Amino acid sequence: MTIVTKTYKVYSFIELSDDVKSKVINDYINFILEVISYDKMSIDMKKAIDKANSMQTPWFAGSYIYEYCLNEIMENVNQYEYLENGDIFNE
Repeated sequence: MTIVTKTYKVYSFIELSDDVKSKVINDYINFILEVISYDKMSIDMKKAIDKANSMQTPWFAGSYIYEYCLNEIMENVNQYEYLENGDIFNE
């Protein structure tokens, strides 16, 4: 029998590079848009979706979510630990 131990470098959000922070935020926004139903979204997220729809630019929904919900996004992404590439550490 062999026992193998794997070591990971784990980072808080604030420790990530700026490029990786942007990736984490974009991944989070995409997760919201793909997984969370409209009726389960926060009021500000609903406002962002409604704004994109009223402007007839649903492809900008992520940008509006970033604009309207940055505090909420930051609160959520700061709850996790990450690998250097921005993937959530889940061991």
